Amino acid sequence: LGHTKCGAVYGATNAYIAAKRQEAPVNSALEGLLFDLAPVADKALQDSVEAVAAHAVRVNVFHTVDFLLKHSGPIREKVRSGQVEIQGGLYHLDTGKVEFMGRSPKQEEILKSIDALTLPPSTTRE
Repeated sequence: LGHTKCGAVYGATNAYIAAKRQEAPVNSALEGLLFDLAPVADKALQDSVEAVAAHAVRVNVFHTVDFLLKHSGPIREKVRSGQVEIQGGLYHLDTGKVEFMGRSPKQEEILKSIDALTLPPSTTRE
């Protein structure tokens, strides 16, 4: 579950765009997440940072779902067997409502391609 107006994602978006303009390296995981949004983030060089950050919040929801599927064997097996369903959601701070976003677009690919537990990149220094 993500939320609108996420300060961390907005900050990372601003840092990414600033780095992109100066061709500086990415310094955080959140900035790295924005590389998944490169075409959208590049468009932000002319458009609204807020629009890109709002989209990044949505991408981060599915990134988190994908992370759970890739790195938690028990969760992955429960999803495979149909005992558990993981759906992304977005909490709208202004209304208090939750928007359900459905399954990750990558869910089937992840479930088919990963059999063994994989370690998160942060623990393997990749």
